[in-house]
Amino acid sequence: MLSKVKIIFVSFGLLNFGVQAKYSEEQIRELQNRQPGLTSKGVQRRLERANELIVQDNRKGAIEILEKMAEKENYRPFELGKIWQALAYAYAQTEKYDKARNAFKKSIEVNSLPYKPTLQSIFALAQLQVLAEKYDQAEKTLSDWFSLSKEEKPDAYVFSATIQFHKGLKKEALNSILKALSISKEPKENWLTFAVSLLYEEGRFKEASDMLLKLVELNVGKKMYWSQLAGTLLNQNKSMEALAVLDLALMLNLLDQEGEILNIVSLYLSNGLPFESSQLLEKAISKKLIKSDKKNMELLANSLIQAKEYDKAMAPLEKAASMSDDGKLFALKARLFLEKENFKEAIKFFDLALNKGLQKKMEGQVLVEKSIALIQTGQPQKALPLLNKALNYKESQKLAQSWRSYIEKL
Repeated sequence: MLSKVKIIFVSFGLLNFGVQAKYSEEQIRELQNRQPGLTSKGVQRRLERANELIVQDNRKGAIEILEKMAEKENYRPFELGKIWQALAYAYAQTEKYDKARNAFKKSIEVNSLPYKPTLQSIFALAQLQVLAEKYDQAEKTLSDWFSLSKEEKPDAYVFSATIQFHKGLKKEALNSILKALSISKEPKENWLTFAVSLLYEEGRFKEASDMLLKLVELNVGKKMYWSQLAGTLLNQNKSMEALAVLDLALMLNLLDQEGEILNIVSLYLSNGLPFESSQLLEKAISKKLIKSDKKNMELLANSLIQAKEYDKAMAPLEKAASMSDDGKLFALKARLFLEKENFKEAIKFFDLALNKGLQKKMEGQVLVEKSIALIQTGQPQKALPLLNKALNYKESQKLAQSWRSYIEKL
């Protein structure tokens, strides 16, 4: 949508764009009531022959005929207008855009064509000016066209928005494209995406999400729009709505990339749905949609722990721990055993954690926790040196002293 305008050259209806009129009311009425002029048989015959050559894809031959006609001066104004307009279209179709612009200008300057052909020439000239990146000229030409308008057409607002965008007038472009969408019964996909991009820049996420919802309805199979819709909802702090959108996209098998799945997992967890998070992770890992690496196995384990599925968390936690560079995850598994009052297994995994290495802040805590497991298994004397060591860590001093006092009272 934001690339150069494709030259289509179709007849659009006109609209009142609120610009300063170039034409007086009398001139507009005269143009609207203007009838085709007379055309001699010779001129008509050559115009028809040029048109036949164009239909036969012999545009070069058509241009030769029309150029020879344009060189002569003894034509009625209406004939000359028709010649220049036909030549302009032929030039445009052969990508001779500079010549096409000049020919359209001459067809307009003759001021003899009826209402619709005149408007077609003006609009086509504006298109060619955009193609040449002559945006100021295009804006002026389109302004002339608007001043002759009789009815509103969304296509015209879209074209105006395109010119305004290329001139850096993004707010004006947004107003134009929104107007086009408001009067269109069947908005085109590229119009909606154009509006979404401009609404994003303005931070108008609610309106952007409304547009994206229409895009989703029009293109159910395009996951890009589902993801963008979820993004706009997140920008409005509507994480549950965003999650619902992504959940539906997932059900439609539109999301199968690791990053996409992990985004949904993150939303599950942030919305207090750890069980759903664990289910999605298990399914994605089994289908090899995401890697069974340390990070994802740890995420699965944490999801299961938050869902209080402690037994199920053990296997992924141990797998993640075995891939980890330190003993943090072994310590976590040991705490799960401690929670389940399986003190023997807790001691085993606290030892693995300590042997693999821990950060200082965690090491003192693990020493105390292992001591608790030892006390619970009737080994307070083995716990005592661990508690003494834990006294050296600021984070665990208070707790270590408390359990040391407990042992001394036994």
